[in-house]
This record gives sequence, structure tokens and C-alpha cells, in this order.
Amino acid sequence: MGNSLKVLFVEDSELDTELTVAELERGGFSAEPHQVQTYDEMNTALQNQQWDVIICDYRMPQFSAEEALQTLQESGLDLPFIITSGAVSAADAVTLLKQGAHDFMDKSSLARLVPAIEREIREAQVRRKKREVEQRVRILSLAVEQSPVSVVITDPKGIIIYVNPRFEDSLGYSNEEATGRHLGFTFKDDESVSSLQSLWQSPATVREWRGEFASTTKSGQSIWEYINVSPLTDNNGELSHYIVVKEDITVRRSYEEQLLRQAHYDDLTGLANRVLLMDRLSLALENANRHNTKVALLGIDLDNFKNVNDSLGHSIGDNLLKEAAERLSRCVRGGDTLSRMGGDEFVVIIPELNDPRDAQKVAEKILYQFSTPFVIFGRDYFVTTSVGIALYPDDGTNPHLLLRNADLAMYKAKDQGRNRYYFFTEDINTRLLDRLELEANLRYIIVRNQLYLHYQPIFDLQTKQLVGLEALVRWRQREDHLRMPGEFIPLAEEIGIICDIDSWVLATACRQLPEITGANGPRLRLALNISPKQLEMPKYADFVQEQLEINGLQPDQLELEITERVLVTDIPATEENLKKLCALGVHLSIDDFGTGYSSLGYLQKYPFNTLKVDRSFVRNIAAHDNAKRLVETIVTMGQGLGMDIVAEGIETEAEETFLREIGCERAQGYRLGRPAPINMIKGLLQKAYPETE
Repeated sequence: MGNSLKVLFVEDSELDTELTVAELERGGFSAEPHQVQTYDEMNTALQNQQWDVIICDYRMPQFSAEEALQTLQESGLDLPFIITSGAVSAADAVTLLKQGAHDFMDKSSLARLVPAIEREIREAQVRRKKREVEQRVRILSLAVEQSPVSVVITDPKGIIIYVNPRFEDSLGYSNEEATGRHLGFTFKDDESVSSLQSLWQSPATVREWRGEFASTTKSGQSIWEYINVSPLTDNNGELSHYIVVKEDITVRRSYEEQLLRQAHYDDLTGLANRVLLMDRLSLALENANRHNTKVALLGIDLDNFKNVNDSLGHSIGDNLLKEAAERLSRCVRGGDTLSRMGGDEFVVIIPELNDPRDAQKVAEKILYQFSTPFVIFGRDYFVTTSVGIALYPDDGTNPHLLLRNADLAMYKAKDQGRNRYYFFTEDINTRLLDRLELEANLRYIIVRNQLYLHYQPIFDLQTKQLVGLEALVRWRQREDHLRMPGEFIPLAEEIGIICDIDSWVLATACRQLPEITGANGPRLRLALNISPKQLEMPKYADFVQEQLEINGLQPDQLELEITERVLVTDIPATEENLKKLCALGVHLSIDDFGTGYSSLGYLQKYPFNTLKVDRSFVRNIAAHDNAKRLVETIVTMGQGLGMDIVAEGIETEAEETFLREIGCERAQGYRLGRPAPINMIKGLLQKAYPETE
């Protein structure tokens, strides 16, 4: 086995400790682990044993990495302290590095663990050497030649009288070149030099001083140094010299800056990310509150970006986003903040706003910047923007509310046709609250038993006999108010509960049909609409068959109405369900024919039984000859394909007469019969068929 390694694990998971030990042994170490979980256990272990390295989990139920690091520092021991975690933010990592942690890594990827330990053990040895050298320098002002860090001796005014070889190696200046110059001659800026002036100007105040500074080497390279200035007194206690120890921390500072940048800036565009945006927005609002000014927040979304991304690929989409960021950057002022929130969403903060029209001007600049196409592979792609504008304090007094309202205004701009800007208004907020309330209530619509069915009669136009019923769902939130399907079905589809509603409608209608017709009543056909989402559900056809069998209905008594857009989607589950329904004998109806794709090819794909003529064509029969010819063509075509024809929305005698004359078999509409609850339909049926029980 390899080198012996005594490891103190500050860890609450024995499994994680075992996995880490296995990784160390694979790296050639002979690990001697000991696991602690609390302050007392760790403190005892540090006092009673010697350790080579401490490996600490970031967060435990009774102890944290920060507390463990403080415990180590209180012990006075200098041991490599490495943090492991499943998830730690960059900002927290930087904080712990500044407090004295030496490294951190992800538990799921420990490939760096062995090299890190070897490095930190070496660096711990270097630190111990450094302390020994500093101690001898404080006592004797000797033995600094072999110091692993830069050592400088100055007079009480900060004039260099000696530098060690490490200083020469680090900064490139020889002892002769540095002697006689002020300690701060390598500092990169005057501000750093001035920060030391109080030390030289008050030599009577004997004190230590430390800080981090940017320096420039003789070759012009920039480095970071941690500088510790210690006073040296003579036998009379008078200040005689300063001993300056300088450590090159360039690698660590670079690492910190990289982590901080990753935490605050978007990797793709280099713009501020959400974290930095919220910080800048909070500061802008505080400043506006103090100085009684306004802040504008612009929410920006690229129109039709998804089409480009899906058709050309994400790499092309990323290039487009970079160019979009560049175009947006041309529209903002120096004090504004442009950020990318994610995807194709951007936000602009305009602080210290005196006139809202200034925000409008920025929005107009943005629209103009996107008026020219993006050229990709020699082709022009027009990607415009929609901009929503919210103002502080008018539209919100906290960052989150302001951001939400800018977002709502942006979506309003999209609703208005895209490629435009829109200021937030209270009406938008009211509509949102109404929608949220509607959505919340809609999710409990079945549990609260608020769904009702109305039935609209379907008549044979030639005999005027009742031949069928269409089940239509209603939502009764209050006793005196029924919501029509158009008020809640689209939202139900959007939030994903349409299948529950459709299933309830089918089960309820199949149960109520025998109650309506009675034992000796006519054999009516039951028609009902189903959502395309329902057909995408596996085994939906099996559910239909089950409801028919439970309620004693024949498959051909049920007619499922589907829209044309179901036919243009190539979804395996949909195709499988339609084939099973056809094989079962359930009738299929094309609803609202003529308003969608209206392709005869789709009508050949499945054996549809019924074609429904949309009411928008029927209502224009009396006013437009073209409408008459169109309806007549649809009827003739459907009959030629062997399909039953049902006309919807008949409201006048002229419409009924025309449809009867052109041979339309069936129809429904307010002239023939309005949708009504089950009791009224039962009464209507008893009048038409007195023998019905």
C-alpha cells in the first residue's frame, strides 16, 4: 500500500466516507480514517491525534462546514481543509475559501481529490516553513534568504532596504533594483499605494497591517499579492524597520473571480444573469426611493425564436441569442443593466428615470434593432421582439412584483400581435387575478360536483323526428350562473385537466341516456365532443367500451366528435385509439368541418360516419350565395363519401328550408331545440314519443 494518510472526516454519512476512502486508496494512499459529526467530537479528535488532512461535508444536521473550519482555526492547527458537497453555490464556496478553506469539490466527481490532497499537503508544508521564517525574522531579522515567500525589509518610512530571492523571482526586480524604492512601487494603482500612507505617517503607532493588492511585475504581468506588514523595534522599543511578507495569491484570486463571474453572469451571452439582475434591481429601487425618481423594467422576449431553434438546432439558436444580446446592448445606456433571464428572455433595468417616455424610447430602439433579419447560412430569419414595460413605484414596489408585471405586459404585447411594446396596466393585473381564480376553482370542478350536462336535440330534417342528442357540458359555480364550455374548456386543456372532464362527460352521458329514453323509448344516438388530449391517453378506447357495457348501450349509439386537427398529428396513441373505436363500432364524426385543414385525405384515413357543417357557414346562407354553394358542396361531398350530414346552428326558417332542399339529413340549432337539462329533454321526448316510460 502507498503513503499513509491520516484523514479526519467531518461527515454524517458513513457511505460517503467509505466511498472517499476508496478513492484515496485508488490514488495510492493508505488511508486511516476517523469520522466525526459534531463540534465536540471534532475538537476532541484535533486535541488527541495528529491528522494529515480534514475532509468536511458542506452541511450536516448538527454541524456545518463553516463551523468545522472555525473549530480548526481555533485549535491553532494548520491542516489542509477540503470541502465536499453534493450541491454548493459558487458564492458560498468563495466565502469559505476566503475564510481559510483550501479547496472544495462535488461528491459525485472526486477525480480531483487525490491531486488536491497531495497539493494541499505540500502547501501546508510551505505554510509551516513560512511561519518559521517569519518567526525568525521577527526575532533576529535573519535567515530570510530561503523563505518560500517574498520578504521585504523597509525603514520606518517604507523605503526598501532589502528584498529576498523569492521577491526577485516573483516580481522580477533584483535586490539592487528594489533597494531605495518605496514598498508600493510595484502596486498597480495609486489607491493601493495611498492605503499604506497612514502606516508610514504614524511610525509611533506600532501595529501590524495586512491586505490584498494587485501588483505589476517587471515584465508587465499582473499578479495578486497578500501582504503582511509587521513592525520591528529596537532594544529601546522604538520602531526601526518593517518586515514585509508577500505571498502570491494570483491563482486563488483568479479562481474566486471565475466562481463569482459564473455566479453572476450568463455563460452564453456574458450578460448579467438573474442573480445579478435581482441585486441590481433592488439597489435601483432603493436609490429611486431615496431620490424620488422612477425605475423602468423592460421584459423582452424574442418572437418565433423557438421555430428557429427547433428547425436549425440549438447551436445555431445559441449564435442567434449572442447576436440578439449584442443588438440589445446597443439600446441601453451606461448605467442601465441588461440581463438574460434564460432561454430567449431578457430584462433591462433603467434606473433614475425621470420621464416614462425615456423607457418608451428604449423600447422603440429595441424594436428597430430587430427590424433587420438575422442572416444564418445565407438565409434571412426575421426574429422580432415583444417588450413589456413596468414602472417603479407605479406598477410595483418590490423587485419580484415589478418583474412579474413587466412579464405580464410583455405577454400582452404578444397577444396584440408581437413586434411591439406594451406598458403594464391594472387591467392586465385584474385579468390575471381573474384567470388565477378561475384556474384554482377549475381544478376542483369534479371533486365539488359542479359539472352538469345539457342536451341539444338533433332532428331528421326530412321527417322532423328526434334522432339524437348532443351532450354539452356546463360549469355551475353558483346556482344562478352556468359557465359555457368556451369559458373554461380552453383553460382546462392548458392546465391539463381536460381528460378528467371529458371522462366525466362520457361516463355521465352514457349513464343518463337510458334514463332519458326509458325502456320503450326510441333508440337515440348520443353525440359528444372529445379533446385531442383524450385520444392521446393510452387505452382510452378501452374506457369507452367499459362505459358502453356498464350502461347497456350499443357501440353505434355513441358518436364521438373530433376536430380536424386531431388528424394532422402523428401520435401513435391517437391512431391506436381511433382504430380500436372504429373496430368496436363507435361512430366517428368530423366536427366543424371546413374551418380547419379540410383535407379529403384525412377523411380516407379512418371510416368516419358523420360530417358536421360548421355553424359559421350555416348562418351566412341567407346573406351570401357563396355560402349557399359552399354548404351545398360540403353536403354533396359528404354524401358521396357515404357519410351522414349534420348541420349545426340552424336559427331561421330559411336556413332550415335550404338545408332540407339540398338533401341535408340531420340538423341541430336554436330553431329546432335549445340545449336543456335532462328533465326538460325527458319531457320533450315524452311528447314526441308518448309510449316512452
